[in-house]
Amino acid sequence: MKNALAALLVFCSSGIFSQGIINNGAHIVFDGPAYIVMSTPAGNYLSQNGGIIDNIAVGGTMYIPNDWINNSANNGFSNDGTAVALYGGTQSIGGTTPTYFYSIYCISVGSKVLNINTTVGGQNLFNGQLVLGSSVHPFDLNGYRLDVTNPLPGAISYSSGYIISETNASLNPSVVRWNVGANAGSYIIPFGLAGTQIPFTFNITSPMAAGTDYVDVSTRATAATSNTPWANTVTHMFSPNLGQDGSDEAVIDRWWELTFSNAATSSLTFSYLGAENTMQVPYNTGNVGAQWWATGWFPNNANVGSAPAVTAGVGSVTATGIVFPANTYRPMVLSSLSAPLPIELISFKSNCVKDQQQITWSTASETNNDFFTVERSDDGVTFRDIGTVNGHGTTTQFHQYNFTDPQPVLSAAYYRLRQTDYNGQSTTSTIIVGEKCGSYSTNFIDAYSSGSAITILLDNTFESAYKAELYDAQGKLVISQNFDSGIGANRFTLNDKLPATGIYLLTVAGSHGETFSKKLFVAAE
Repeated sequence: MKNALAALLVFCSSGIFSQGIINNGAHIVFDGPAYIVMSTPAGNYLSQNGGIIDNIAVGGTMYIPNDWINNSANNGFSNDGTAVALYGGTQSIGGTTPTYFYSIYCISVGSKVLNINTTVGGQNLFNGQLVLGSSVHPFDLNGYRLDVTNPLPGAISYSSGYIISETNASLNPSVVRWNVGANAGSYIIPFGLAGTQIPFTFNITSPMAAGTDYVDVSTRATAATSNTPWANTVTHMFSPNLGQDGSDEAVIDRWWELTFSNAATSSLTFSYLGAENTMQVPYNTGNVGAQWWATGWFPNNANVGSAPAVTAGVGSVTATGIVFPANTYRPMVLSSLSAPLPIELISFKSNCVKDQQQITWSTASETNNDFFTVERSDDGVTFRDIGTVNGHGTTTQFHQYNFTDPQPVLSAAYYRLRQTDYNGQSTTSTIIVGEKCGSYSTNFIDAYSSGSAITILLDNTFESAYKAELYDAQGKLVISQNFDSGIGANRFTLNDKLPATGIYLLTVAGSHGETFSKKLFVAAE
């Protein structure tokens, strides 16, 4: 059987042994419980030039110790009924055309690796299985998608075997697509890594609508144990309780990416390795709960179920009653209940607009949010309140906020937000730096002599120090006085004894270069 097959081969309740098969355009026909066993470790199956396997009745099995290669322009089988047992060491499923398997049995020692998108479960009977044996022969998706067409929960059968989905990319291509149709029930995908199962369960309680509906699931830890790269569409993992990015400080180092093709409600059980708990003390032993990204982090992770984090072995969390919109990609994580990723803040910026410092921020949703306080600091350490903006209470809608600093930033300044709930509890945001903005402006309103003193009126857009000087008609300095001006309207009086009656020149010079002068008639008392 090592030579090319060019004829019609029929196996009826019998078996045949071979070293390998090159199906060069032939039809291999199984009628009932017949089998082919490739008896040498190098034996593989290569189909080309239209070669295909036909099934008259269910029950045939092909035992392959090496690779499955489908280079024919067909899906490998004309119909359902024949299983393929991968019983060698490390084996791959590949070729130029995806294969639609009825059942795959993973036995013996060694990884089974996809080199092309692959289907298992059948193409018309839809009752085939992926059968995973022990952990010594994991099924590695290797950056490809495995479609499971059997819509029942038992379509993936396993003992200690597992599926590897560990492609470290922002959009993980190592996906299990389970065509569950309109069925409810508990579906378990036995993901795993390094000899250990970390299964994921989606228990559909309100099913999807159509027989063609599916659920896409992938999972991965990250190489640097810091949750980077973030999943596709995620723009931040800021934690208000930490006042910084909380990727590894408050989040388990594992991503799950889910898509339901149609609207459904499901409970989810996440599993992870204790070694993936890279959270800092004390969050690493506190409770963790599920959150997902959808322009912001949802929900409050304590509201859908939580469990104590583990630092060894395998931990798990069950989140109940999660509603999935139709065809919506949803990256998910497990985060600390003590330092959750924010429901609220998704952006916080400062911009100079027409010499005014505009502070803007936005929220994806809010829970019991009474108001925001904008705080400013000149040194990044000591902050003071400069204004408040009302929140929107409890909402799942996107909201944009704006605030104008009443004191233009004439040098580097620092800003942060403090969000306060109705119960008085508050959290503080990260700190941002406002660039120099605005210009020095002084409006010298007037200066006059009242008969007992000389008064100066001015209006400032900034704080400044001033020096006032009064000269007589011969240019002699007769009064000199320093004073400080705050922002807004200011009134100052020269307290020295008035000079003799006459015409004088008053000059006022500020510390930022601003000047003012006026001739005054002084009538001494």
